[in-house]
Amino acid sequence: MCIQELPSCSQRNLPVKIINLNNAALGMVRQWQDMQYNSRYSQSVYEKSLPDFVALAEAYGHVGIKVTKFDELEEKMRECFAMKDRVVFMDICVDRSEHVYPMHMPGGSMRDLWLSKTERT
Repeated sequence: MCIQELPSCSQRNLPVKIINLNNAALGMVRQWQDMQYNSRYSQSVYEKSLPDFVALAEAYGHVGIKVTKFDELEEKMRECFAMKDRVVFMDICVDRSEHVYPMHMPGGSMRDLWLSKTERT
């Protein structure tokens, strides 16, 4: 949600790898809207307002890599991690409908996890 790490990496000469799982949305907010509000979305989808993350990384002098197809992923990951002395920002496009699990329920215990869209502990 912030991009300040890009200039910080330049200033500190930190060759980190940044992996952006890009679903063009605020993923966890959208997931809650799917699960709790019958997929009524409000202020969680950003496909038309996101920057070009590769160009943004390159503007800071870093390497930007975009992955749009699953069959490109392994090769691009190898390319990314082979660059030991560079900051690499990987923008990996993922399916917008994919959810992240397990998911902890607010106010709940570890026994209240969502394991899938329909299964709970």
